[in-house]
Amino acid sequence: MASLNPLMRATDIQTRLVALTNRPKPVSVKVFLQTRPMAYKDYTAKAASMHVDAEEFYTFSTWIAKPLRGATIALGLFHTPSAPEGLTSEHETWGGALVIRGRKSKHLFLWDCNVEKTSGLPNFLVQSATKGQSELGDYLRSKFDLKTIWVGGKALGNGDTSFELTMEWLEEILTSGEASSGWDSFNCVWEKEE
Repeated sequence: MASLNPLMRATDIQTRLVALTNRPKPVSVKVFLQTRPMAYKDYTAKAASMHVDAEEFYTFSTWIAKPLRGATIALGLFHTPSAPEGLTSEHETWGGALVIRGRKSKHLFLWDCNVEKTSGLPNFLVQSATKGQSELGDYLRSKFDLKTIWVGGKALGNGDTSFELTMEWLEEILTSGEASSGWDSFNCVWEKEE
């Protein structure tokens, strides 16, 4: 799979994320970026990890634990194992945006470099998502009144890594408050039944 990265050190990823938050952005942009990468669905999975750097990665619940201070978009970078730990050292990097519309309407946007697996699959979270993406969707549906889950992304080019493309996606939203191709370029893969 072309988008896999070797496991990166959490501190290296954090340094890059902090640098993104320090860039100038328009006052009108209300975006929160979690400056530590997430790798584990919960503390049980984190404690069971065999990775020496596990303590430095956040759990999914930490992503939105801090007050958003008026932000309408919460961004996060996820660096999750591509297979059960111990079988491979490769990880997939992907992004998440929790978009708040109105007072309570929350929508999850997953950004992935494997866009071929995201096109029009109504059961994406069951068949095609990485384990981490499925776990994040399940977690947010259990904790919040999540209305929809959307998936989009950009195919890897020659020499691209999912980490670098995910960083570019985070930067464009952090500086403009929008995905460059718009939120409607994402495919809806789950909608709450009313």
